[in-house]
Amino acid sequence: MFLRRIIHHVSTQNWTAIWLDLIIVVVGVFLGLQVQEWAQERDRRQLETTYTERLHDEVVDLQETRRYLVDIRAQWAASMRSVTPVLFGVVDRPITREECQSIALSYIVSNPTDDLASLIELQSSGRLSIFRKEQVSGVLRAYLLTRARARDSQRGIASGMKILSSDYPQLIRVTSPTVPTETPPVSGMYDCDIDGMRASPGFLNDFEIIQSNQAFHVGDNARVSDSLAGLHRVLDEVLGISHEEPPR
Repeated sequence: MFLRRIIHHVSTQNWTAIWLDLIIVVVGVFLGLQVQEWAQERDRRQLETTYTERLHDEVVDLQETRRYLVDIRAQWAASMRSVTPVLFGVVDRPITREECQSIALSYIVSNPTDDLASLIELQSSGRLSIFRKEQVSGVLRAYLLTRARARDSQRGIASGMKILSSDYPQLIRVTSPTVPTETPPVSGMYDCDIDGMRASPGFLNDFEIIQSNQAFHVGDNARVSDSLAGLHRVLDEVLGISHEEPPR
C-alpha cells in the first residue's frame, strides 16, 4: 500500500508528499534500528550483570576450596626449610614429626584447583569483552596470565620431583597409612632416619632440588591466590558488596 501511494504521488507529481513519505520511511527505519540496538544493549548489560554475579560467587567458593591445600603446602615448605640446617649438620637436634612428614610428602606439587566455570564460558564464547568496566576485564586478564604461568611452572616442577620415601625407603619408613575417608584426608605418619639422611650424599642432593622446587610451587600458589583476591576485590567493588563484619 505504501509503494502504491508513492507511485500515485509520483504520477501526480506531488513532490511534497513524496518527501514526506521518504522521511517517514527513513525515520521508521532509524527508529527500528535504534530500538533493536537498545534491546541488544539491554541484553548485553543483563548478561554482564549475570556473569559478574556468577564470577563473584565462584571466586568466593574457589578461594575457600583452595585455602586448605595452599596453606598445607606452605606449611610443608616451611618445615623443609626448618629441617635443612639439621640435615646438613648446621644444627644438631632431633627431627620433628612435621618435618619428617614434609620430607615424605614433598613430591606433591599438583596445583590447587584454579578454574572458574563462568570464566571458561566467557573464554569459549569470546565474551571476555562483555564487561564495560576496564578494571573487570583487566583483572580477569591478569588472573588468566598468572594462572597460565603457574601451570607452566608446575609442569616444569613436577618433571623434576622425586618420591624420596620410595627412592630412600631405608631412610623414610611409613609407620601408619593415610586415612582417605576423613575430610580432609589424614596423611600417614613417617619415621625418618636423620643420621642416615645426613650420611647420604644422594639423599641430600635430591632433598635440595626438591626443597627448591617446593619453594617455587608455594610461590606460584601464592601468586595465583593474590590474583584471585584482586579479582574478588574488583567484583566486590562493582557489585557494591562488603564482606566486613558488622560491629558488635
